[in-house]
Amino acid sequence: MNAHQPAVLFVSDIPDSHEHAIEENSVNKHYQRPFYQLAQKSLGNQFEHRYLILKTSHGKSYVQLLFLVNQNIFEGLAPVFRQLLTKWAPRRLSEIRMLMVGCPTGEGALAGNGPDGHEISQLLREHLHRIARELKVSLIVFKDFPASYRDILSPLLSASYIRIPSFPACKIDLIYQDFEDYLKQALSRNTRKDLYRKFREADRFGQFSMEVIEDFTPVLDEIYPLYCQVLARSKFKFEILTKDYFAGLGKALGGSGRFFIWRDTSGKIVAFNLCVLEKKVLRDCYIGLDYQIALAAHLYFVSFRDIISWAIRHNLEQYYTSPLNYSSKLHLKMDLAPLDLYIRHVNPAINFLCRYLMPALEPTQYDPLLPKFQNYKDLR
Repeated sequence: MNAHQPAVLFVSDIPDSHEHAIEENSVNKHYQRPFYQLAQKSLGNQFEHRYLILKTSHGKSYVQLLFLVNQNIFEGLAPVFRQLLTKWAPRRLSEIRMLMVGCPTGEGALAGNGPDGHEISQLLREHLHRIARELKVSLIVFKDFPASYRDILSPLLSASYIRIPSFPACKIDLIYQDFEDYLKQALSRNTRKDLYRKFREADRFGQFSMEVIEDFTPVLDEIYPLYCQVLARSKFKFEILTKDYFAGLGKALGGSGRFFIWRDTSGKIVAFNLCVLEKKVLRDCYIGLDYQIALAAHLYFVSFRDIISWAIRHNLEQYYTSPLNYSSKLHLKMDLAPLDLYIRHVNPAINFLCRYLMPALEPTQYDPLLPKFQNYKDLR
């Protein structure tokens, strides 16, 4: 077997010559060149996108997405602490320029899969610190990597990275015959009664009809305001999606997108869910709701019922939701799907202090609902 010298090339865009490597070697098949380009072009000046071309000892080339962002490190604290520290600390101490590994609009993923994943992890461990110094950033962050990466990313811990929990996603194993079977097997009698009541109240608004469409573009003017309504109510805002992002998703996801919309009896769209299908797993990424009726008509629970029913009919095995809003997910007996942050400050002395500060700053410990999930211990 021919051995090659591993190499790392830092670029601001993906060279055309590496397009094939991305399509063949991407861990999540929807994270390919069109998706990267869409995120880079449609999210405005929120992030500065960069890429690493990583060549392994086997001669394979991979592309790893990076992005730069200015972020307030107190954002995840309890409100009383966040307000106190934001008032006391100068902005230059609370807002830090970060180099992030992963995707600004989803979970993190390494470019390499299988045995090459360990070599990719080692290359990142060896070269990211130098790149961060060249870019004059203070903090390196591997953003929202699923717990399944803990073995592959373990070399980072010996390079002074600190692993802390990020806000987890949630999941359901779809082992049920239909939605009614899920209600009977998974939920308590009181929760079932509460859901039945919600569905009866929803029916008073008329029957909401669900459609699965291939592209959001034809209904963009209707669904985007619903996304903005949900965004406005969120306590935590990292990325803000644009109309251009939604418009380009159908093509960028290469057939992996599943776009659900709900209409009322007049034909007006009152809710949507943006999902991605990965083999037998449906990932629910973003939701939009018309809050003129969303609470009274229990649109969240209507959409949940319809999506779970659709997933079971299509023989899917798991359903994942995005992080946050844990109250409903707790009562629906979802399990936590841990996501990790790997963090390193470029200054060794400050990084030493971070080992003691970061556990206090990590966001999950201030959410009172997370410890009530049966697998809460998995976050750490």
